[in-house]
Amino acid sequence: MFYYIISVILVIVDQLTKLATLKYIKPIKSITLIEGILSLTYVENRGAAFGVMQNARWFFIIFTLAIVAAAIIYSHTTRQKSKTFLISVSLICAGGIGNLIDRIFRSYVVDMIEVTFIDYPVFNFADICVVCGASHLIYPVPFW
Repeated sequence: MFYYIISVILVIVDQLTKLATLKYIKPIKSITLIEGILSLTYVENRGAAFGVMQNARWFFIIFTLAIVAAAIIYSHTTRQKSKTFLISVSLICAGGIGNLIDRIFRSYVVDMIEVTFIDYPVFNFADICVVCGASHLIYPVPFW
């Protein structure tokens, strides 16, 4: 139950950051936080990472639902019950659900975090959750 609560909290944080972006950043397009390093920039992402597969909304909805369902089923049926594994799955599911909500209700994902010191796509909090969760599965470092 604890791991579901983590996921719900992370989805809420993701959606709140997106709502704030729509309200405050969309009208002005971009705001610099740290010159030459970090900006908040409103982007409507209709694809996946790096903008690949633009306008494949239904593919991403079905794919995300399948991955989240598989992760939940696997975490309940496997003997792998370590805290680090379950937190990783919680992060991946939260990120997937956060972007899934956007795809279902907006037809695009709201992205806003732009690192300006390198050429890198604009991303959001849900993307951070997915990357951190997946990275943690590959290289598990105990949280406690």
